[in-house]
Amino acid sequence: EEEFRPIGRNKSKSDEQSVPSLNVYQAVLVACARAGQYDNVTSLLTKMRRRGVRPNVYTYNSLLNVCAKDKETRWKEALSLLSQCQREPGIDPDLVTYTTAMRACIRGRRSDKAIEIFRVVKDMGIELDVYCYTTAMDACAKGKMWKTALSILREMKEKGIEPNEVTYGVAVAACGNGGRWEKALELLDQMREMNMKINTITYNAAVSALAKAARTESKQQRRFDFKQKGGKYHATGNQPQNSEVNLLWCKTLDLLDCMESEGVLRDSFTFSSAISTCGAAGRWEEAMHLINTMKADGDRGIKPNRFAYTSAITACGNSGEWEPALKLFNDMKLDGLQPDLVSYNALIGAGMTANQPEQVFGLWDEMLQPNKEKIAPDIVTLTEVIGTLDRATGKINRDRADKVFSDAVKLGIILRQDSLDSSWEVDLSGMSFPVARAACRFIFCRLVEEMKKDKVQTVRDFSLITGASRMREYVREVLRDELNPAIYCVVPKSEQGTLVVKEKVVKNYIDGHL
Repeated sequence: EEEFRPIGRNKSKSDEQSVPSLNVYQAVLVACARAGQYDNVTSLLTKMRRRGVRPNVYTYNSLLNVCAKDKETRWKEALSLLSQCQREPGIDPDLVTYTTAMRACIRGRRSDKAIEIFRVVKDMGIELDVYCYTTAMDACAKGKMWKTALSILREMKEKGIEPNEVTYGVAVAACGNGGRWEKALELLDQMREMNMKINTITYNAAVSALAKAARTESKQQRRFDFKQKGGKYHATGNQPQNSEVNLLWCKTLDLLDCMESEGVLRDSFTFSSAISTCGAAGRWEEAMHLINTMKADGDRGIKPNRFAYTSAITACGNSGEWEPALKLFNDMKLDGLQPDLVSYNALIGAGMTANQPEQVFGLWDEMLQPNKEKIAPDIVTLTEVIGTLDRATGKINRDRADKVFSDAVKLGIILRQDSLDSSWEVDLSGMSFPVARAACRFIFCRLVEEMKKDKVQTVRDFSLITGASRMREYVREVLRDELNPAIYCVVPKSEQGTLVVKEKVVKNYIDGHL
């Protein structure tokens, strides 16, 4: 602002005789832009034109470059400057102008705007260079448009513009972000065939692509498989052992070996992504080995971060290895890393797979304690904690499950007051079987308590939305076999996904507890 005032003050005779040069104006404009004073930039551009000093293409390119490098998102300002440059008499925006505006849009997470600019440049017939093409591909990578990125890469080659290492690195990232790990590895092979040097960033993009694919495959495999045993449903997690996940792990290991043999630095991101693949594949021993490798390389600044620890805990959990998972969790704390919600959920998932109800319940209570990080359970935490307690036997674990569900209601995790649920209708359809089971006990217990406190004046039919699925029959069995007095319900012909407890049955249940 101090730099802006001398030029923007009231004009004196000396000011009229001495007009600042274009270079001076440009220095002040850039300073204002770096300070985020874009209103002053616009005002000063207007004043310099009035004084006969015309900005040139370099002026606009300098300002756009500030937008592209600003920590704040400045894509709107960049588009405004580009528009002014296009309207400025005697100025034709050049390739640098458009490319820099694209970079600002990418930084502002507006890949769509960057691609729009790229298409405009092509339509104008401006000769493109490798930098512009690479920037457009970077927009595709950030916007998960891998097909467009590969199309641009093909177009470059057809026009005789040789892609460089950065171009290929961006293409690998685009394929990785789009979940196309096969294409990412193909691009790495092409780079080797052309004797291009593959750097850490490019390798990391490929390793990350494999990790994302492995996590996706693992999620599809590790769905709860509910089996009915003695009138109860039990959730069992399956360790991912399919050939796809193992293939992804082997490919990841190959990349790590290539990096080591080629002398390419394997940084924290490399190891963290590889450990994530271990987590998806349930390879807990390999995950522990990679964690120890990172610790051994601590003098080079490669230390396990929270993501690496959490991925390793997941690997142990998928293999049912509770003790190593707990050790990793405690080591993370010793390293000064505060576990986040994902870390807690990973350890709770390990406890669920290893059947550790007491430990899992303890973790739930730990999360409820006030903490600086403001970590609180979510629906995933609730589902896994109650799933663990539901599988365990004994009244103590049932009481624990009831406490956990009651805590979750108070925290607004489930049966939220702002939901469509009411005192006489509750939706159970989106819950897991163990959570729905706990919900049934909670709902009717709450109904009795409200009646005792005279909060309920009139008893009505009670509806439970379950969906026309196995959940409906499961809830019916819970109400009939586990509540006392037993609750019997009907399925309306017009609403096959709903169980209705008639008013008389509700009264009978309430009277049995008063």
